[in-house]
Amino acid sequence: MPAPPAGASLAPMGLLLVAGGTGTAGRAVVREATARGWDVRSLSRRLPAPEDAAGGVEYVIGDAATGAGLAAALEGVEVFVDVLEGLRGRARRDYALAGRRLLDAARGSGTDRAVSLSIVAADRFPIGFYRAKLAKERVYEEHPLPTTVLRCAQFHDLVAEVFRAGARLGVIPCLRGARLQPIDVRDVAKVLLDAAAEPAGGHLALTACGPEIRAMAELAEAWKHAEGSTARIVEIPVPGRSGRVLAEGGNLVPEAARGTITFEQWLAERHQPVPGA
Repeated sequence: MPAPPAGASLAPMGLLLVAGGTGTAGRAVVREATARGWDVRSLSRRLPAPEDAAGGVEYVIGDAATGAGLAAALEGVEVFVDVLEGLRGRARRDYALAGRRLLDAARGSGTDRAVSLSIVAADRFPIGFYRAKLAKERVYEEHPLPTTVLRCAQFHDLVAEVFRAGARLGVIPCLRGARLQPIDVRDVAKVLLDAAAEPAGGHLALTACGPEIRAMAELAEAWKHAEGSTARIVEIPVPGRSGRVLAEGGNLVPEAARGTITFEQWLAERHQPVPGA
């Protein structure tokens, strides 16, 4: 099956569920889906604050790891997009299980297909977070429901948060020799929804990365300048297999440069003056 073209305008045909619709990726998917004319339902363990809720979106509570609320959340859903995260603790331990519970509940409800978000090089880094992503990928690949898994590069937001967290302590951390291909979460949302609108059938693996490959130290310099930070950029060596993967550029996929917004452009948007302020 050919990959759906980035930014394609494909007509939605039913109700879309966004699992994890209140997170960073989830909010972007919800906004893009409503802009495309989908009826949207968001599933999360907690409801968003009223000021954070998107107009016209139905917000429901459920827990994919335990299965609580899934049957009701999937009622009438044609396709779901899974952008749940498993950063640490229970969420990471149950990450693949949550994917399986969602898929099983979706198949039982008559949902046509499912799309899940993963990370580039999930099979190359010996890190718990990456292993959880890979385990969930395999759940989607092996499930009888038609599925798509999108591996994407790090979000601009995440790269900036790493820099910001270190800067609070006076240093901006960079992995020595690392090059990144960060992507705007809005570009990721577009690719996810292009895949969601594709006809059901089999399993499809996609990749989406940002428009530029940049040294992490260069990105740190750009962030430092934009923020006016006085923190010192410090390069941190990465030992073992992870260091070798980074040195070889195993986290980069130049041919998958489907993003359109560079890191500097993202920074400039964040620092635009507010009209009337």
